[in-house]
Amino acid sequence: MTKPFRQFFKQLLDLREGAEERRTIIENVKDDSDFSSARFWVLVFAIGACSVGLNINSIPVIIGAMLISPLMGPIVSMGMSLAIYDWGLMRRSFKNLLLLTAISICISTLYFAISPISNAQSELLARTSPTIFDVLIAIFGGLAGFIGLSRAKHSNIVPGVAIATAIMPPLCTVGYGIATMQLNFIYGAFYLYLINCIFICLSALVVGRYLKLPKREYPDEAHKKRVNRFITAIIVIITTPAIYLAYTFVDQNNFNHNVDQYITSVFEDEGYVIIYRDVTYSRTNSVIEIAFLSQRFTPEQIRAFEARLPDFGLINTSLNIRQNSFALTEEEWKAALAEIRSDDEKVTALEARLEAEQASFTSPSRVLNEAKAIDARVQNIAVGAITYGADADQNNTQTVVLLYTDENTTPLSDSEADGFKLWLESRLETDNIMLIVSPEPLVTLEEDTQ
Repeated sequence: MTKPFRQFFKQLLDLREGAEERRTIIENVKDDSDFSSARFWVLVFAIGACSVGLNINSIPVIIGAMLISPLMGPIVSMGMSLAIYDWGLMRRSFKNLLLLTAISICISTLYFAISPISNAQSELLARTSPTIFDVLIAIFGGLAGFIGLSRAKHSNIVPGVAIATAIMPPLCTVGYGIATMQLNFIYGAFYLYLINCIFICLSALVVGRYLKLPKREYPDEAHKKRVNRFITAIIVIITTPAIYLAYTFVDQNNFNHNVDQYITSVFEDEGYVIIYRDVTYSRTNSVIEIAFLSQRFTPEQIRAFEARLPDFGLINTSLNIRQNSFALTEEEWKAALAEIRSDDEKVTALEARLEAEQASFTSPSRVLNEAKAIDARVQNIAVGAITYGADADQNNTQTVVLLYTDENTTPLSDSEADGFKLWLESRLETDNIMLIVSPEPLVTLEEDTQ
């Protein structure tokens, strides 16, 4: 490689090129970490704006709040204090960070406690499951942020870092968890906040040492080793859960991708219209629930669908096909209907719904419950149809109802059986009913006399 190319790459990789004077860098970082009334009110307004943005799921509002947040200063200052062994600055920066954190959580908790919108939006949910990817974002953002602070010329890197690492939204999410008493929001969001703080701090430490900032103290080797062991322990403690969560995240993401391929290949490509789907992921027992517009499947067909699950990598996964659209809850049905764009498909779906409701209305289980309410002696009921004669038309079809009563009690009387028959004719909307009661009804004394 020629000399000009070597010089070019040397200048390209040298972070000291264009850096501010070293003591000026230290003073600038110290100034950004100091707590003042102006920074307090900026934090209050930033936390309020971020809480509103998370509450209404507005990404622009959240980004704007992150841009004006003063939380980055103490975090970067802590990293630089480790680089220059300034323990007084470390204590002051740590105290300021704790104070800013406590204020942020209190304000966000107060907001979410009085907010009329209590359900968690997607931007809130996104801050509850940090992974190793969030660690990488904090590392890259921290490195870029301190490099930007060390430049002699004005740089827009630090606002970008504030957006990328998203320090403020996790704190607001902690406040939401406290206000709504949901521990998973508190733990997950505060863990994400710790990841951002620690790895931005360590990134500032790395760049600070590379720039060879003048040290306030010059510790001996034993002291350096203790500090390095402490930093290593922090890294291991913080990253271990994140690595596990990242593995779970990747595994779930692959599972969802396989589910999409399975549903597309097995059902949608065959012309089946799905109106409802719900996927529950678990490493040991995942569940796929789907419902169709109008199709009905036999048990053999369902077993064939289940047999194809392993072909798409869906191990330890069960398939639950809701055969009756009436089995959907009202909310599920409305959501499914809203996703159907074709008017013809909506009409078909509504007809299927009506058919399902009618089938449920005349089902034996529902008739049995009503019959038990009429007479507690009723134990079971069976409803069917028989066809007789040469022609199997509607005129030769009769509804047969078998009514079983408790054998240990007094049987129904003839008049009570006749009353049940009249009720069944009205209930099943037919006047062609054969009622068979077991045990046989008792003949009343009045009827014996006649």
